[in-house]
Amino acid sequence: MRFTPLVNLMFKMQQSALAKGEPQQTIGLFGAPGIGKTSTGRDLANMLTTAVRAKNPEAPAALCKVLDLSSMLPEDLLGLPFRHGESTSYCPHQWLLDLCKPDAYGVLVLDDLPAAAPAIQVAARQISLERRVHDFKLAPGVFVVVTGNRREDKSAASTLPAHFRNSILMLDCEIELEEWCKWYGAQSNLDPIVPAFLRFKQERLSMTPHDADKRGAFATPRTWSMLGRQFQVVSAADATFEVASGLVGEGVATEFAAFVKIRAQLVDPELVFENPENALPRVEVLNDPSKLVAMATALGEIAAKRSKHGKGKDKETAPLKLLKALAWTTRDNREYCGVGVSTFVANQGSIPDLVKVARANRTDPVIGNLLSFLKTTLLEGNA
Repeated sequence: MRFTPLVNLMFKMQQSALAKGEPQQTIGLFGAPGIGKTSTGRDLANMLTTAVRAKNPEAPAALCKVLDLSSMLPEDLLGLPFRHGESTSYCPHQWLLDLCKPDAYGVLVLDDLPAAAPAIQVAARQISLERRVHDFKLAPGVFVVVTGNRREDKSAASTLPAHFRNSILMLDCEIELEEWCKWYGAQSNLDPIVPAFLRFKQERLSMTPHDADKRGAFATPRTWSMLGRQFQVVSAADATFEVASGLVGEGVATEFAAFVKIRAQLVDPELVFENPENALPRVEVLNDPSKLVAMATALGEIAAKRSKHGKGKDKETAPLKLLKALAWTTRDNREYCGVGVSTFVANQGSIPDLVKVARANRTDPVIGNLLSFLKTTLLEGNA
């Protein structure tokens, strides 16, 4: 199941259970390493906060507690025992007390459960099935999410006991490039060169430990995000290949560094965006897929940036300039214009503005031949 529908499903389940006064259903999310399973809990907490504050703007934000079970001991979950008269009680941790307050709401993520010790799995079952730790019960508004890798991912994951698997709703998580690119583009500190490369090499987005290089590095959405966060620094230090190797693996880093070099050697995309026919009189120089993807994604990034942050004429003309630049640079390879449009949308460019400009300029001789190819993409994005 893809991530956006998954978060929406969990939100609706949480709201339905609260409305009916029923216990929350614990969900188990399983999939390849580094694809963002844990982040679904944070996304759900954000949705819950928005919903609650729509009714009460002064309400506190939803709680989101992530417990890394692979590095915990049983007492980290169950609390520490102490003598209480003639019996033994358990002193709970603060995270548990916070989630047990009657008006608490939010998400508890039991992270990486299949890699946890058997004793931790037993303790986690009480939380996931009975929603309690000893005598401390989770508040009705707290949603429990269990995450983990699968045995086939070769990531030290074990098969959960049958009684545990029979206690939760188990769902497989799937990563999808366009969905991930939209998430990536919404972040303020990640360089767009990463999704530009991945549109060229989609199969490199999510790999497994089986694909790791000799040092053990392999590409996942998590390591790509790390690389995007550091790219400006490592590029300025002329260490793109070395840092990429340490994050996504040597083989993938070789491809990424080559793509970065190709993009740097292209005619300045800013000049192409402003006046494609003058800046790139011979489109034959874009004579292979890597160059076409590099140019199309760069044009989409420029248009999105101007649409979001530009002022006056720069902002107003950005969608039309994008269509004209794509029409010129992809005139012999129309299949690559969709890459530029997707990049524009993923970086929070306005698809309705693009549709509006396309309709208003359908008879323009420069972009007229492009519109029939883009029609389906634009209308689907506006639906």
